Amino acid sequence: MTGHSIDPSKSDDDELRPIYAAFDPNFLVAANPPGCSIGAKNELKEIYKEDHAYLSKSNIPLYPESVLFRISRVCHVTGKSGFRGIIEDGGFQKPAQDKTEDKTEDNFLWWSLSVTKSEIASAEKRFLRWKSKDADYNQSPFLEKFTTSPAFQSESRYGNFRFTFSFRKLLREYAQRFCEDSAPVLRVLYTKLYQQQILYTVLVHPRNVQKYGQYPRLPLYDKGICGYRRGRMFWFCQSPSDCYRNQLNMNEENMWAEPLSSQEQEYYVWDHVAVVFHMEPNWKLYMDRKWLLKNVTLCEIAEPCRRRPEDQLTKKDAEEVLEELKREHL
Repeated sequence: MTGHSIDPSKSDDDELRPIYAAFDPNFLVAANPPGCSIGAKNELKEIYKEDHAYLSKSNIPLYPESVLFRISRVCHVTGKSGFRGIIEDGGFQKPAQDKTEDKTEDNFLWWSLSVTKSEIASAEKRFLRWKSKDADYNQSPFLEKFTTSPAFQSESRYGNFRFTFSFRKLLREYAQRFCEDSAPVLRVLYTKLYQQQILYTVLVHPRNVQKYGQYPRLPLYDKGICGYRRGRMFWFCQSPSDCYRNQLNMNEENMWAEPLSSQEQEYYVWDHVAVVFHMEPNWKLYMDRKWLLKNVTLCEIAEPCRRRPEDQLTKKDAEEVLEELKREHL
């Protein structure tokens, strides 16, 4: 038994059914960093402007676009049965129930970037510095009013139990288990366009696994939609909200979020990054149970939930499950 962050491409929900899957990874590396006006979202918009309800919208309020986040942690969310399996097994493995025709995707263990409040604050300062040399860095925070998409929420559609690890540590554990102590390879896997989201996927695999050679290496500098540098992922977020309830205003020194009326608010496409680890059927990423239990937090269920009803718990019930396993293993 195992737990994992659900691969959206396996969902039957209309919102998560891919409209476009770009296995040409240029969508990921042809980015939109400061000074560059064309990004992955813009390229997809040009292609699908007549067919995609959200990308074709022209009345989106001004918002912070191409904000650079530097993120040191990743998270893995699961439900009750998956959580029990991870703790009892002492680690993570490829979900046995994920049997798809696409055998490449069947080998993945899914993680998401975990953006902290301090990383949002740092991203805001970089955005200010990019927009204005005379920016007032002591102004009231505004970026937190726009980072409201599921990529930034504490709630989750995938379960009540969130494991959060340093990405550097996770890479080190993976390397020690499966890479003969050599560094794993990070690659650009694909970009997928869904009804209301764009998913950028980064692949991690051992050097001796040769079947991913057609995918380019992940950039080691801030020149792509996302990349890896010095233990942290960087991500130029193209759209931080799924519904814009504020408009970005600015002058030479300040930026601020202006609340919009309910009639002015607009739903829009949002983007996020997944990190997938190559896993063979017999592989298990072992970790100390005590360490696992110290690095799990509880989260509320967000709608629409991607878990079975029996895996959707109230906060009180989730706390009871966590305390039970702590009594058994701590």
